[in-house]
Amino acid sequence: MKRVDLNGLWECTLPDKRRLQVEVPGCWDTYVDEKDIGEAVRYKKEVDLTKEEGRSYYLNFGGVSYYCDVYVNNSFAGSHEGIWDAFRLDITPFVKTGTNVIELDITKPGYSQGDRFPVRQVLSGFIPDVLHTFGGIWDDVNIEIYDKVHINTCYAAGSMDGSFSVHAALNVFKNETIRVDAEIISPSGETVCRLTDKLENTEPGEKKLTLEGKVSNPLLWSIDTPNLYTCRITASCEDDAHTIERNFGFREVRAEGTQILLNGKPIYLRGILHWGYYDDAVIPKPSAETIQDEIDKAKEYGFNMIKHCLYIPRREYFELADKNGVLLWIELPLWIPEVTNALYDRIKREYPRILEQIAGHPSVILLSLGCELDDKVQGNILEEMYALAKSRSSALVRDNSGSGECYDGLPVDYADFSDYHFYGEINNMEHLMETFTPSWRSTRPWLYGEFCDSDTMRDLKEIREAKGTDILKWEKWDASKNPICMLKPDFRAHLHDQRMEKYGIRQDFDIIKPLSANHSMVHRKITMEQTRTFGEICGYNITSIRDVPIATSGMFDDLMRPKFPKEEFRTFNSDIVLSPAWDLTRIWINADRVLYKERFSFFSGSYYGLHIILSNYHGKPLSRPVMKWKLMHGDKVIAERTINSDRTFNPGDVRELGYVSTTLPKVETPVTLILKVEMDAGEVHSENQWPVFVYPAEEKTDLKIGLYDPANVFTRLDDLYETFEIQDGEDVKGADVVVTSRLTPQIRKFAAGGGKVFYVQRGSGYLPYAKVAFWREGMIRYYDHPVLKGISYDSWMDDLRFYDLTTDTALDTFEFERVGLSPEQVTPLIRRYDCREWTSADYMAEITLGSGKIIATTLRFEGGYGKQPLFIKNNTFGRWLLNSSLNYLVRGEGKEE
Repeated sequence: MKRVDLNGLWECTLPDKRRLQVEVPGCWDTYVDEKDIGEAVRYKKEVDLTKEEGRSYYLNFGGVSYYCDVYVNNSFAGSHEGIWDAFRLDITPFVKTGTNVIELDITKPGYSQGDRFPVRQVLSGFIPDVLHTFGGIWDDVNIEIYDKVHINTCYAAGSMDGSFSVHAALNVFKNETIRVDAEIISPSGETVCRLTDKLENTEPGEKKLTLEGKVSNPLLWSIDTPNLYTCRITASCEDDAHTIERNFGFREVRAEGTQILLNGKPIYLRGILHWGYYDDAVIPKPSAETIQDEIDKAKEYGFNMIKHCLYIPRREYFELADKNGVLLWIELPLWIPEVTNALYDRIKREYPRILEQIAGHPSVILLSLGCELDDKVQGNILEEMYALAKSRSSALVRDNSGSGECYDGLPVDYADFSDYHFYGEINNMEHLMETFTPSWRSTRPWLYGEFCDSDTMRDLKEIREAKGTDILKWEKWDASKNPICMLKPDFRAHLHDQRMEKYGIRQDFDIIKPLSANHSMVHRKITMEQTRTFGEICGYNITSIRDVPIATSGMFDDLMRPKFPKEEFRTFNSDIVLSPAWDLTRIWINADRVLYKERFSFFSGSYYGLHIILSNYHGKPLSRPVMKWKLMHGDKVIAERTINSDRTFNPGDVRELGYVSTTLPKVETPVTLILKVEMDAGEVHSENQWPVFVYPAEEKTDLKIGLYDPANVFTRLDDLYETFEIQDGEDVKGADVVVTSRLTPQIRKFAAGGGKVFYVQRGSGYLPYAKVAFWREGMIRYYDHPVLKGISYDSWMDDLRFYDLTTDTALDTFEFERVGLSPEQVTPLIRRYDCREWTSADYMAEITLGSGKIIATTLRFEGGYGKQPLFIKNNTFGRWLLNSSLNYLVRGEGKEE
């Protein structure tokens, strides 16, 4: 066999007759501003050949996006539809000696319904949503010249017991007897098995065959020991032969109960989501160096899996994953489709090709056939493709990542495991998991196909400078040049600079950026720890590996620089994780109901108790582990203890390791303590830490507090303070301060006349507000203010003090002029920055009204959001913050002398 490489420069002619020289592999989109060209683009290359009689000439493409008609010397040679699969065309009749002209008319997925291939009607995946579609010859291309026999495709797969199968597709060009020899070579280079088969007097055409054998005592492929065998297969006839080699591994993956077993051992899958986003190249065909860098970085942070979501990576990614012992979850590119008969035809045509192309890689242990599909996609097609995937792969398969039940899809699934996409606030995540793990349905593994996104703040000015450009292509508010703004009209990158200046983000970026990283890491820490306390759950995929135009939820930024310290991240993203759990109790409110305990904030001298849960997926039993805990204030040990457990924690166990119990120190100002917990079992070590915020005990107050609470925010406030009730519509009299959940005209009049008001706005009210996510898409910044005296950023986990005040609204202070309040009248105390929209709002602000003052807030002093304690009397930080606010309003306490 001979091969003529056709990579390199091709002539490209656009629909408007512009001509370009474009690099192959690549796409024309990197050469032109317009990203929405939905008409055919012509590619052309000349190649000199000497045609030899009796030989066959095939044109091979690793990938063309999306549809192409191929011409050789002006003769139609064939067509192909589909982005992701390789294909070949027999061009023997059209080849000549001398200069041969190869031309392709290529049409990529378009954004208009009038385009030939609308993006939602083809298997485009998610790249169009994070960047744009791409068109061109985006993988390798060559001409291969064959004599009598050629091996088109080949892969091998092995099982734990040493049995294996070799699958090959041959092209036979003459009526010959073909001999097929397969040689299995061990990782050390030793031949451990030989197989032979014959195809007698074979007619020309493609022939498929399977060879089966067994080796003794195979070295298994696993994460820690990615042993790769080589299958060398040769197809030969009397005077011609073709040999290729493919690596494979002996391994077994199966579901057993609620666990996934790799080679018979429970494994916790810790994945990172990858959308195939490469902003400069556009095409998802990174270099081997880039792939290795991604794998290395993922492993450094404790990940053992990469989920390639809604796109198909190239062979190099599979091979390096096999070599490095990284697991892969491959999700086929079907997402929110416009369902047509043509779409079903495309699925049935393209899925078998894709599955054939990715077969034989031991790293591929999970497959999903689509993502977040609703009931428009019929069950029969999912059932058919599930059966196909099971027959073509040794991976576990799911029809619909995210589940039909959560996306108005089918109530019945075709799946080996459950899969949800919970993007939740940390206060609500445990409720979600408890609800979706009822005992009656916990019969198969549960994985998060994607979850736990958390955005950080970025300044596109920094990215532009690093890339040497004045404007990023996805900042333009032009549907032709930046189709993201068509698919996602709420994406407003064109307003980035304006908003960064308006909301003061660029001015304070050096402060805001690290705070946003801390906030994001706190969110991920708590979410992942909560997940590890559920024995029914055996894995997740964090969204995502890197920042993309529409979100900054990457573990790495736009330039693939890390955002988080890897040593600390691995404490909650490893085979063994220590997680917290809290005491249980109840409350009587006309009947029993759950009362959730305070988690992170406590009063001076109070009791502190915490259960430590051990999730063991180390691969070996942990016998009689020793737990040591220390409560630290800086370098000073406040309390400590060693607990010797007599238990054995087997692989897959999620059980209590020990209980932390102590009395907290007496303090006169707020103090941040750190609880450090370590576990040792032989040579195995694990550790984790959590903050403990301690506040001074409240002192009795003689303030005359008027209470107006139609929203029931301050229920049971009279357990803490002496209050008198303000009636509807009456003027405020005799109050040192008013505590209210509605800012009535009478209360505003009281404030304007010199009165003091503490106002919690729940939802819609007098002040403009915004609906927000507290933990996911934004961040918290608190200011140096007398109300917050003593509160400081002593730990990267500091934002956890707001767990019991977490809310879902914020004051839109930049819109306060609508109610007659100028910026000079408003001072932020606790601010929220939106990391996607580059805006700000306030969770707490001081308002000067006339000669009086209002502390306005949307924080949830009453609790009750997710697993917050109920009522203000059970909200430690809320009580301290209220008390500090009241003293500041009335007495000016907290001000520096």
